[in-house]
Amino acid sequence: MATLTTNINYLQPTSFKLLIDRENYPNLEFFAQSVAHPDLTLIPSELQYRKVRNIPLPGGTLDYGELTANIILDEDMNAYTEIHDWMRRLIDNPLKGPLDRDDSTVPSTADITLTILNSHNNKVKSIRYNEAVPVNIGSISFEATASGTEFITFPVSFRYTIFELI
Repeated sequence: MATLTTNINYLQPTSFKLLIDRENYPNLEFFAQSVAHPDLTLIPSELQYRKVRNIPLPGGTLDYGELTANIILDEDMNAYTEIHDWMRRLIDNPLKGPLDRDDSTVPSTADITLTILNSHNNKVKSIRYNEAVPVNIGSISFEATASGTEFITFPVSFRYTIFELI
């Protein structure tokens, strides 16, 4: 049963906090400038019917899009290095889950939590992206003609198994 909305305050675009395994990736949380929550598509099954367009039926498969975050590049490039090293570990080392690691091993995946804040900066909802891995580091544009008032950012895309609203 649907509930009537009683809170008419609109969600602010700056009211979020991104958290990615703080122990292993501390700079990604601090320097996240924007996050694009991915799309979710229910892939329909189609019933073929002659001389008529296929009839869509509710499907049995969900397709989760990629999570993309825009990260501010710090002078030492720490955030970029964290993602780069994570991606290199994924191809250089065997996969390590949370139960397979010891104190010296960094896991192959990480849960990412996007916390949505209200107008008073209190948590109202979280979205957890389970077992995320980086799949793309976007390009970085260095420009000699830039005004100097904007910071350099780079996009990072993640794939994950599922997201949950908590």
